[in-house]
Amino acid sequence: MAGAQVGRFLKSHRVLYVPAGWVSRIVGLSPSTSFIAVLLGPLRARLRGSMSADDVLRVLRALDTRSLPYWLAGGWGIDALIGKQNRTHDDLDVIIDDYQRNAPAARQALLDLGFRQVGSQMRKTWMPDLSTFEDGAGHRVELVSVDWNRLASALDPAGSLQESSDLMRDAFTQGTINGVVVPCLSSRVQQLYHSGYPLKETLQQDMTLLQSIFGRPSVNGDGPDTEEHSKRG
Repeated sequence: MAGAQVGRFLKSHRVLYVPAGWVSRIVGLSPSTSFIAVLLGPLRARLRGSMSADDVLRVLRALDTRSLPYWLAGGWGIDALIGKQNRTHDDLDVIIDDYQRNAPAARQALLDLGFRQVGSQMRKTWMPDLSTFEDGAGHRVELVSVDWNRLASALDPAGSLQESSDLMRDAFTQGTINGVVVPCLSSRVQQLYHSGYPLKETLQQDMTLLQSIFGRPSVNGDGPDTEEHSKRG
């Protein structure tokens, strides 16, 4: 049964979301090279969908074709920093710069790939705008905006970042996915973003891995999204 058919079947048999969610959590907590991930990964992808490296690059190529400024966030942003896929991912988080201007073109890029918009919301966070897209095979992409003032305050409570170039240097960098160079959040922002609230096991493992490679940044106070993440658990 193809991914799109599985997705439709699950939607019409909601009770199956329980075992599908169990498989998704088990695989999501396991390294991508582990026996569990190798054994159950294909089943998980069919039950819930997952964003593979090829899926990510397909989306990024569509954004690049339209010369849209973006950075990877979330789990794939962390794996880009590391330079290899560390675990499976249910979605792809993409920060779109100058959101009000560029979001329509980004939305159209996803529509052209077969995605449809399934939700949007505003949050009290340094990534306030959130638009969610899904395709028939269970892949999910989230486009988010940047509140530059809030991010600058979180990164630099003392106000020493005088130039926008200083903020850009601290907040963003480049990583690689399957050897392809991609823009992404810096390790400092990823760790700040995930500070000040209880982390799920998967995120704890992500932060431990980042700290082992890049060290623990010197930051004061809670992360910029503490309130939002506390609500989401």
